Amino acid sequence: MIKLSTFAFGVATGLSSLASANAFLLNEFDAREVGRGDTGAASDYEPSSIYYNVGGLSLGDGTRFQIGGSLVTPFITFNQTGGSSTDTNTSPQVLPAVFVSHRINDVVSAGIGFYTPFGSAISWPDDAPTLDAAHTVSLRTYFITPAVGINLGSVIPGLTIGGGVDLVPATFEITRDIYFGTDRGTADLGATAFGIGGRAGAMYRVESLPELSFGVMWRSSVKLDYTGTGNFDAPAPYRSSLPPDGPISSTIKLPQQWTAGVAYRPLDELEIEADLVWTDWSVFKNLDINVPANAATGTQTLATAENYTNTFSVRAGAEYWLPDLGLGLRAGYIYDPTPVPSASLTPQLPDDDRHEVTLGATKELGNIDLSVGLLWLIPRTRATSVGTAEDAPEYKGTYDISAFVASLTVGGHFGTGHD
Repeated sequence: MIKLSTFAFGVATGLSSLASANAFLLNEFDAREVGRGDTGAASDYEPSSIYYNVGGLSLGDGTRFQIGGSLVTPFITFNQTGGSSTDTNTSPQVLPAVFVSHRINDVVSAGIGFYTPFGSAISWPDDAPTLDAAHTVSLRTYFITPAVGINLGSVIPGLTIGGGVDLVPATFEITRDIYFGTDRGTADLGATAFGIGGRAGAMYRVESLPELSFGVMWRSSVKLDYTGTGNFDAPAPYRSSLPPDGPISSTIKLPQQWTAGVAYRPLDELEIEADLVWTDWSVFKNLDINVPANAATGTQTLATAENYTNTFSVRAGAEYWLPDLGLGLRAGYIYDPTPVPSASLTPQLPDDDRHEVTLGATKELGNIDLSVGLLWLIPRTRATSVGTAEDAPEYKGTYDISAFVASLTVGGHFGTGHD
């Protein structure tokens, strides 16, 4: 018996699961913010404000830089209904980040950032029962964001605004096995894309109550038109049942996002912040994949339904400074619900509602500071939808999901402190 796993559906869900990997929106690009639950919409004045809220960019004096990265270690087990349990063998993934800012004058500041906010990487061992759904998956989006901040304090005391352009090169690659009874073939799909988006934000510190500040930021959607190559291999008797090698294409739209935050400083040494993040995951309703025509079926465009739902994420964090020691301590909590319905829960990107706790610290060393942030995704178990054998997803069972993130950032500033 040829087990193609309904190949047209399989290819489409393979790539759409890369879209599902975008549901793994990554936020860990400044260890200071990681330690306080990724909150910064109402308070971040460092160069990383380009990511967390570009409205704060003009609050940092002089020239500032931040260089660092995060190491993401996922722990995922698939427990197949009526079958065995399989652990992924995904290696830890590095998320690099570089931010630089410079105050040009009392009103205008400029900066640039490089970071990778949308991405996924997962690898299943050679004996996994789900290799025809995914063997390896890799999605990378590289954001390069030149930005400008404007201090409007002379017009409206306490108000700053900012904006930036997102230049987004991106890649994906997915490999999967195709079964023909006991024989096996492979599909290797790879493509690249380039998109452009933007962002804008504002921060406001109440003049009569300077310990209170607010922030709001919007990031646009980014359309990525992927083009690349599909390579298909199978034993000779079965090769004609697969598409020929050749060009593939697809379009993935990264969702827009709104973030709002409020920060309060009851003491000079203590800051507390809460942020609310809305993400427009509903752009993933359907996905079309174009592959070379098959001589037997004539199939050229493959489609699948995703039916993602919009989400509201909640972040809370606190930061306490010990000025005499030049030491800052942080803690936070994040609730990040998944947009992925149980019918789309597949080996390409297992996902669940996420509860995360964070810790962090910064040590000041003159004009240089060293920050560490730690994030733990509390273990969760999620079941796929049940239905019949023909209903999605093909492989039914439960996924045990957890992750650990360690972030390190080295920052420097040349000039006076912030306003």
